[in-house]
Amino acid sequence: MTLTQTERARLSEFARIMLPGGSGMAGADDLRLWNDPVDRVLAVEPALIEPMRRILATLGCVETLNDIETVARTDPEGFKALATVLANAYFMHEKVRAEIGYPGQEARDSSLGLSEADIALIDKVRSAFVTWRRSC
Repeated sequence: MTLTQTERARLSEFARIMLPGGSGMAGADDLRLWNDPVDRVLAVEPALIEPMRRILATLGCVETLNDIETVARTDPEGFKALATVLANAYFMHEKVRAEIGYPGQEARDSSLGLSEADIALIDKVRSAFVTWRRSC
């Protein structure tokens, strides 16, 4: 199931306002989030399509954050789906991942053991918890 061109055009209105970019970060317009990036998210989580479509079908201008808040109040579940799709499409985009210094999940050979960074992280987590053992 895919979005129609009309739905994509409407999604672009929301995306441009919700993710404008700035401070060195790309915006939705730069990334054309409403095309392939959104398709990737919906392929993984198709249950978000229908609630998001309800929001995209709402009438009225979407030119400001106040407009978006007004639409969101009409269908909170639909808006949550739309926001989830856009946020995931944004942070899954290669350009954004590069801008924030996150290469994405990487396969690592565990047979090589833990790196010093891994051990430091594990030690920090271990030290945050008190060990509890039942005495007999």
